[in-house]
Amino acid sequence: MEEHAKRLHPFKIPFELWKLLKGNVFFIILLYVLNFGSEKMYMKVLQIAFLVYLIWNVLSIILKWYTYKYQIKDGTIYITSGLISKSYRTVPLHKVQNVQQRTTLFHKIFRLTSLTFETGMTGDQGTVPFEVISRKEAERLEVEYSSKQELQVIELDSSEERTAEDMEPINKKTIHFTPTKQEVLKASFTSLSFLALIPILATLYNTLDDFINLENAEGFFAKLLDTWWIITIVLVGLICIAVAFGIISTFVKYGKYEISSDHDRIYIKKGVLDESAFSIQKEKVQAVEITQSIIKRLLGLAEVKLISAGSTGDEELETNTLYPFLSIERAYGMVEEILPAYKVERSMESLSKQAFKIRMLRPSFFWILTTVAIYYFKPSLWYISLILLAYIYTLRILNYKNSRYLLNDEFIQFKSGSLETSLFITKRSKVIQIEVERTKLQKLFGLASIETINRSKPVHHTKLQDVSVECADEFYTWYTGRTKNIQVE
Repeated sequence: MEEHAKRLHPFKIPFELWKLLKGNVFFIILLYVLNFGSEKMYMKVLQIAFLVYLIWNVLSIILKWYTYKYQIKDGTIYITSGLISKSYRTVPLHKVQNVQQRTTLFHKIFRLTSLTFETGMTGDQGTVPFEVISRKEAERLEVEYSSKQELQVIELDSSEERTAEDMEPINKKTIHFTPTKQEVLKASFTSLSFLALIPILATLYNTLDDFINLENAEGFFAKLLDTWWIITIVLVGLICIAVAFGIISTFVKYGKYEISSDHDRIYIKKGVLDESAFSIQKEKVQAVEITQSIIKRLLGLAEVKLISAGSTGDEELETNTLYPFLSIERAYGMVEEILPAYKVERSMESLSKQAFKIRMLRPSFFWILTTVAIYYFKPSLWYISLILLAYIYTLRILNYKNSRYLLNDEFIQFKSGSLETSLFITKRSKVIQIEVERTKLQKLFGLASIETINRSKPVHHTKLQDVSVECADEFYTWYTGRTKNIQVE
């Protein structure tokens, strides 16, 4: 039975109206609240023009919802839109690489959700969004997509000899990680989310100052805060509020976190009020990046990011990031569990002493320009130049000590960074291009810079400076062997 073309849920209209009002709230308050009843001619013209703009957008929202239709037929999504100028779009389900589901508070209230299919194409054509649909419809669309993917896997496996392990159900999921209460608590301190309370308090103070004359109260508060025990109580109270705020905001963001996988895909779910779910095909993972900020290094934590051939979801939601507060050993183990084809090697090659020398001799143009500016405008601040120079060289020393590399059969690992370090792991078959370059200064020291380029949105570049010429030659030879195990996607 052929499926009839469908529209998005009617609540798509109030959803878009809410976004319209939220995006224009400043102008609405400025024109119709603060300047209500204004007799100025230019203000009346602006009010009328903006009202016309709002009415036009409201009509546009209604017409877009009415004319936008979709249907799935023979494994392909067909989309039509437009009233006067019709547009047609077809997206084969086998081209979909990632699936993202998001349920905001608005969706929850009306038992709705949103679903986005992401392809490897660039621009607006890279995604197929269903912003407001029923949960039942979202399940149906995911089933249609999953059945198409499973059919492809079965067809692929039918041409190869399958082992007993491969014969296990493709849809069988394995849960790899759900955070404990202690891990959420640790994450609330590591993420420094409690610091977000500072701008909120500043905003509340400025808001109150608009309605209440706080200058008269400042004298009273100044006398009150002369007492040490009152200061102690206030500070303890503020610290408790900040910590509670950090714990609650972290729980709201990372609560109900779950990382799981099956034979073909990786699944990431998180959020309490604003829920999001993201899935990515394992074969589309181009590389893995494990990052550590200075605080995470001190606490032995790390964040794992998956670099995908397609879009990796909404950056604000960090949908391509595994739980960002994993212990470093758990992060390494998680990569190997979820992606058995990847192996994280703990032992890597350090840079040579020649690399240290060149980093100490390489001029810092930023420091030179800053020093010239200080000498010209404010010579009395000469000490800032020395502090900046010490800071720059400290970062260079840390970067040298943290920099590592390893060529391991079909894998390559880069590690670099000063205050924040990044460990990059990719397979030779996933590298689409390499670059080897040498500056005049590097030639004097027998060094070079190597770089890998992986398919992603945008294209992902990873560079390691000041490796030996022998390493650069080995890197080039390693990449030329790519034809032995290249994968066409």
